[in-house]
Amino acid sequence: MSRVILIDIDGTICDDILNEESHLFPTAKPFLNAKETINKWYDEGNNIVFFTARESKDRQVTLDWLNNYGFKFHRLITDKPRCKDGDEYVWIDNRKVRGVTYMGNWGDLKDVDAKIKIF
Repeated sequence: MSRVILIDIDGTICDDILNEESHLFPTAKPFLNAKETINKWYDEGNNIVFFTARESKDRQVTLDWLNNYGFKFHRLITDKPRCKDGDEYVWIDNRKVRGVTYMGNWGDLKDVDAKIKIF
């Protein structure tokens, strides 16, 4: 089974840089094992989509950064709505959705029992 995997950029695969400091995007340092894990998913046939709150004006610098660091991906979507501290994203879809919160380590995904909300 292949998946469409949506991945945030800042604070998830690299240093957490705010849009207000976009001049720092080219200097972001990738997190340990982020590229290797994502490229493995890509090589396994998954559709890798970077989904970021970076603005469309920063699209090219973001593409350049991803390519320079060797990330494999299919698509980049910019202008994701920004959450404030304490807010959360809620995705409602007619397809199965799995949420993964980046907790500081890249590696294989693990199954856990967790509460979910349903209608």
